[in-house]
Amino acid sequence: MTDMPNPGALAGRLKPSSDTEDVEMEVEEALGRLEALPDLPITEHVQVFEGVQQRLSEILSNVDDA
Repeated sequence: MTDMPNPGALAGRLKPSSDTEDVEMEVEEALGRLEALPDLPITEHVQVFEGVQQRLSEILSNVDDA
């Protein structure tokens, strides 16, 4: 028996999982908040950017924990 990985097992790792789709959806939702910028006064843009950045950091942190 060799220590070579099974090709089927490797292929399974490459398939997008539902977790990947969930993360992508969370990222899209976070970035979607930027669509409100044209309707907001410029003075409120920083608050939106900070909120999006915080949310993206949370998502990335959760991915690292998985």
